[in-house]
Amino acid sequence: MHRSSLEMRNRVSYVAQRHYDVRRGRCDWETVSHALQEPLLACLRSFDARHSQIHPRRISGDTEWALDDIAALKQFTESHFRTQMTSDDWVLAGRYMNIAHSDCIAKMWTLNTFQMTPQLYSQIAEFRQAGLLWPTICSKATSCSPDILRFAYSTTSKDKVQKLRRPKAQFRISKHQHWTEDEDKHLTDLLSQFDNGRDIDWNYISKTIGHSKNACRYRRILLMRSQKSREASQSSSPDMSTKSDSPLAYTAPKRLRA
Repeated sequence: MHRSSLEMRNRVSYVAQRHYDVRRGRCDWETVSHALQEPLLACLRSFDARHSQIHPRRISGDTEWALDDIAALKQFTESHFRTQMTSDDWVLAGRYMNIAHSDCIAKMWTLNTFQMTPQLYSQIAEFRQAGLLWPTICSKATSCSPDILRFAYSTTSKDKVQKLRRPKAQFRISKHQHWTEDEDKHLTDLLSQFDNGRDIDWNYISKTIGHSKNACRYRRILLMRSQKSREASQSSSPDMSTKSDSPLAYTAPKRLRA
């Protein structure tokens, strides 16, 4: 090893030991980097635990991590390794966390494969209000570890969780939500121009009425449902016919064609 590399290793080991946080069990590497005026990754590459009194933490696979440890590992990997990480990169992550790099890989894999859903978020919120502990919540709601579930729940806001798996509406309704009676009558008259409700020119109808194509489609379905309800109520009366000549009264095709 070159003399400059030995000096760098000794300097890093000395400063890292000074900024070792006993409570967290790891160094404040950002402060070490600032004190040495060296890039953080260069400090980690030069650090050798064998020449330091800092001993790596031993965390078994079923041991829960502290939330700040998970946040620190996530922030470190996302800040310094935006692309796919190599085995050497994970070694640096292990030095940063003062944990075996294999444990870092396992924890990040579990975190990245876990996905919070609106249903799970609501269920966890109910369990928390009921006073259940995280191990109990994990056994009832999901199979992931309590530390991952706690971290995902604490870093997910109510506004964010609603965007995760929001079901898509069957139709995107235009901002013109209100339909007048004249517009309904006009839509019915336009639909009567097409053969039994098939091959409808929705572009023409949309431009004529002033609503979007999807809004017209959706309004047509609502009118059909309303008419079927009226026909069902009329069928109970023997004096009224159940047949209708309205263009909305037809056997709907399996698929609406634009």
